[in-house]
Amino acid sequence: MSGDHRLSSPDSKRERILTAAREEAEIRGVGAARMEEVASRAGVSKGTLYRFFQSKEDLFLAMLISSYEDGLRLVDVGVAAGVDPAIGLARYIDGLVKVLATVSTRMNVHYQAWGVIAGDVRRKERLFGFLREFHRARSDEIQSLVEEGQAAGVFDPAANACSIADAVGALLSGFLYRATFDPLGASPEALRACFAAVIEAPLTSECGDAPRSGPARCA
Repeated sequence: MSGDHRLSSPDSKRERILTAAREEAEIRGVGAARMEEVASRAGVSKGTLYRFFQSKEDLFLAMLISSYEDGLRLVDVGVAAGVDPAIGLARYIDGLVKVLATVSTRMNVHYQAWGVIAGDVRRKERLFGFLREFHRARSDEIQSLVEEGQAAGVFDPAANACSIADAVGALLSGFLYRATFDPLGASPEALRACFAAVIEAPLTSECGDAPRSGPARCA
């Protein structure tokens, strides 16, 4: 019975609608996507669809925000107390690489949706406000991981934790953008190599020879 309840719950219907909206946009494009087709693909009535989303613009705004939140679920932000900070940071970076592999396929639809939403002041500010807080939170998480490692003596204390966090976020954003037109050049492997370049050198500059597989411990 509990499984049946989940399938018919409002949250389940909403998620099905958002997934259907993305699939419909991938096939027809955001501009040509029709609410009737989204409802049919989601297995709900058109009336149910409009109870959740008053317009196509509201639907694709919610789809964008949901997609960012989906990516966040791939990132290990809950590093347990007592875990080596280098391991915690490596896990976080692994999650960001998974984000590229997962979300990059959606970016063409994302940019189309941006074009629709950016023309409306209210919806644009809602999206931009969400993104400001979203990116600030991710930067704060990375900065905290670096600072924990510095406090524990496993990362170079002279490294600028804030700049490292900003560089990591900028790399992921840049790779997601590039993946829309150059997927081979914006591969997860290339992103991982870039993360190593901006993280390892500043964090291990006093550590001697650092292994190249992830953030290293100072001796």
